[in-house]
Amino acid sequence: MEVVLAKSSGFCFGVKRAVDRVYEQLAENKKIYTYGPIVHNDDVVADLEEKGVKVLNTKEELTELTEGSVVIRAHGVPKEIYEIMEQKNIECIDATCPFVKRIHKIVEKE
Repeated sequence: MEVVLAKSSGFCFGVKRAVDRVYEQLAENKKIYTYGPIVHNDDVVADLEEKGVKVLNTKEELTELTEGSVVIRAHGVPKEIYEIMEQKNIECIDATCPFVKRIHKIVEKE
C-alpha cells in the first residue's frame, strides 16, 4: 500500500487564525472562554481546556459571565450572541473567518 502525503495539511486559514487568537490571549494571562468549541478537534480543545480555556455552549452560560474574554470561533455566531456580549460588557475577541464574515454580510443584505 502506498501512502501519499498531501502537499498541505492542517487547519484552514480561518480556523488556524481563530486557534492562534486563543493561544495569543492565553499568553497574556487572560481568563478566556470560547463560544462553542474553537475547532472541531478534540486534541486542540483538550489542550486549551488544560490551559484554562472554558467552552461556553449556551446563551445562558454566556449571560452568567462576570469576567474574562470570549473568543468567537471561525464559523461565527448569530447576531444575538454579539448583542448579549455588548449588553453584558463582555470583551469579544471576534475570530470569525473573514470569508465567513463576508458571506454573513451578503446574507444580511438579502
